[in-house]
Amino acid sequence: MRSLEGTVVLVTGGSAGIGRVTARRLVRGGARVAICGRDQERLDAALAEMPEAWGMRCDVTDPADRALLVRAVVEHFGRIDALVNNAGQGRVAKLADLDGDQVTSLVDVNFTAVAELTRLVLPLFGARGGHVVMMSSIGAWAPVPPLSLYSATKAGVLGLALGLRREVPRGVKVHAVCPGPIRTEWLTRDLDGRPTERSARRRLSAGSDPEHVARAVEKCLISRRSRTVAVPRWWEIARLGSFAPVSRLLDVAVAPVSTAVVRLTRRYGKRLGSPSRDGRTAQ
Repeated sequence: MRSLEGTVVLVTGGSAGIGRVTARRLVRGGARVAICGRDQERLDAALAEMPEAWGMRCDVTDPADRALLVRAVVEHFGRIDALVNNAGQGRVAKLADLDGDQVTSLVDVNFTAVAELTRLVLPLFGARGGHVVMMSSIGAWAPVPPLSLYSATKAGVLGLALGLRREVPRGVKVHAVCPGPIRTEWLTRDLDGRPTERSARRRLSAGSDPEHVARAVEKCLISRRSRTVAVPRWWEIARLGSFAPVSRLLDVAVAPVSTAVVRLTRRYGKRLGSPSRDGRTAQ
């Protein structure tokens, strides 16, 4: 197995959730890790957990912030060897129930920022090569309500990863990591706003341990070939959703209950973020 020792890795959205767990794992593996996040309090808490890492506040949807982030990482570490495009946003609703700003925000975070950061970092790899990890989702293979638009952005990310493999230099590896439901604050962030550092641990939705995703990212960064992986691996079954017979079956089975699915998902998310669980309202 190759080592991450000394590898300079930029992890977006590294102040919470999957990004934070991933950054911690990479630091333990000897990588030189840079993280970013929008929430200064959460970013400071993450950096306190891993003093070996470096970080800065950044809104990845802002072109100026993106350029400043890449420039600052290069100034601090001298180079970038790998980019983990982890920052993302959820949106729990049918498309017709979203307003234009919500649609734009989701696309900006989940796709545009990913494409733009990758565009900025790729020329920095040079002859030594490098790695780009795209955080997609099993929803890219089998989209269902209330995550139709979210799944579409993740399908775009997956398609971008596959396309880039066919245009980047041989030394550059482009990976796609596709998690299923993961135990993070993702759902309550959409429905109740960003949790505080203190409340976040009590607002986690059901799912697998985010350490599984962190492990998959680490394996990508030491791989000699580009990889597309589901997390946990048994979620590979979701790939069947891309095939016509299964896709048609999902059309028939899901459409009649889509409204009920949306309602139940939102109710569950609201309960996670309620003051009765938190001891306080969301910030």
